[in-house]
Amino acid sequence: MSNPLLTPEAAQAIVLEHIQLLGMERVPLFEALGRVLAEEVPACRDSPPHDNSAMDGYALRHGDLAGASAVHPVLLEIVEDIPAGYVPQKNVGPGQASRIMTGALVPPGADTVIRVEDTRAEGGKVAILDPDEKGANIRRRGEELRAGQVVVGAGTRCGPGELAVLASLQRALVLVRRRPVLAILSTGDELVELDEPLAPGKIVNSNTYGLAALALANGALPLMLPIARDEEAQIHRAVQSALSADFILSSGGVSVGDYDYVKKVLDELGAQVKLWRVAMKPGKPLFFCTLQGKPYFGLPGNPVSSLVSFLQFVRPAIRKAAGHLPGEWFLPTATARLEHPIANEGDRRQYARARLRLEQGRLLAAAPQGQGSHMLSSMLGANGLLLLEPEARLGAGDEVQAQLFGELR
Repeated sequence: MSNPLLTPEAAQAIVLEHIQLLGMERVPLFEALGRVLAEEVPACRDSPPHDNSAMDGYALRHGDLAGASAVHPVLLEIVEDIPAGYVPQKNVGPGQASRIMTGALVPPGADTVIRVEDTRAEGGKVAILDPDEKGANIRRRGEELRAGQVVVGAGTRCGPGELAVLASLQRALVLVRRRPVLAILSTGDELVELDEPLAPGKIVNSNTYGLAALALANGALPLMLPIARDEEAQIHRAVQSALSADFILSSGGVSVGDYDYVKKVLDELGAQVKLWRVAMKPGKPLFFCTLQGKPYFGLPGNPVSSLVSFLQFVRPAIRKAAGHLPGEWFLPTATARLEHPIANEGDRRQYARARLRLEQGRLLAAAPQGQGSHMLSSMLGANGLLLLEPEARLGAGDEVQAQLFGELR
């Protein structure tokens, strides 16, 4: 009697149990985009480093403004112009003001900045038409950050905002978690490369390119290997060469056919099998093992099965290895409303390719008719997967759980 198929969740747990956190490397700041920070970054100085003006206007002593109004303005002597980037040369004394630009240092003696809109220039003097409050329009030293304060913590994913903050702290180099290198190997006598003639009975090797694109999109570095033909010695050499990578992905050759040699080669190389076959459609013939300490994913040969299996099992492994927090390992999920009926006639959970879009705050889902695992065109424009449990029958307007793997439209 054969073993029951694993649920997708059980298979994910087995995979992740055998994924280790990768090491660290120091990279130029811009190369840290999308990477996970492996160090705490403290503020090297107060921010702002000095009191500075939040407006173009006049720096002055608020005590000089008693009774100031548009009808009865207060006249002050202008003693200095202070552009941004320059250090004030004069103190502001009683009855005086300094013309100041946004971001410029507040001069000694001044405790308030009055906006230029609330003033009127009169020769070498300025008329103050609105006194505002004491301390108005001044950014105080350290009000954003204090020297030594941790600004960006270890484990943070570096997006554009994080890079901008790190740049403000003058971090030209940052310590990040290494991105996993994924060796990608397609096997099969039926495969031809993009620049080869397509003879009868042959198919184009699309899996390598689709998987490599998914690897890049999810923070890994693809190592694209040549096609390995259905010949044991050739597959053996290909797998050996793939061991230089952190993960190995092969597509095809993990089913039960007479010409599926991949599992046989892995057995000979001492692979430790962790799982085979998952209760999902597409993607049932998933094979996962460790080979000389390296995670090895034997993905199905059908193009869509291969891509869906990557999203469910390889993507979480990439993100764990690269240091992402557990809550960031899996595809984000949401509830969507169907735009048309859909059914799962099978006894395994179906991952239906879909186009998800927002309309008036609601997430709507439409899935193409052709959902066969060989129908690669079902991935065109797809940005989500609909989770259909066995024998589910849903109508237009019904709610369905959806996983998002692309941008919402």
